[in-house]
Amino acid sequence: MSPPSQPPLRTISDAQRKNVFRSFLWILVGFCALIGLLVATFSFQGRAAREYGSRAVQAALASSPSPNISYEQNCTDLLKSPLPDTVTSCTVKVVSGKPEAVLNIEGGRQYRLTK
Repeated sequence: MSPPSQPPLRTISDAQRKNVFRSFLWILVGFCALIGLLVATFSFQGRAAREYGSRAVQAALASSPSPNISYEQNCTDLLKSPLPDTVTSCTVKVVSGKPEAVLNIEGGRQYRLTK
């Protein structure tokens, strides 16, 4: 008994090669665009949170905090405006007259802002 013969190798035409290459490029471009979109989204969300924290620090400085006491205050009480969508909590800590805003963001991230 003889071993089974191998099927003939398939040849790929130039048109098929071009289609495969074009598909690969579209997938690569789509992947890069998706990554760029994610980076832009996270950057925009972080900027909104940092601006809110900066306004809270400015409001704390406007109240002329005493260098002799330390205290904490919620940003919503200080600014009289709601938190941005991605911020879960915001607290302004004043230590020795220097305010620091601590913003907790969705996903476990945290921003600390000082003047």
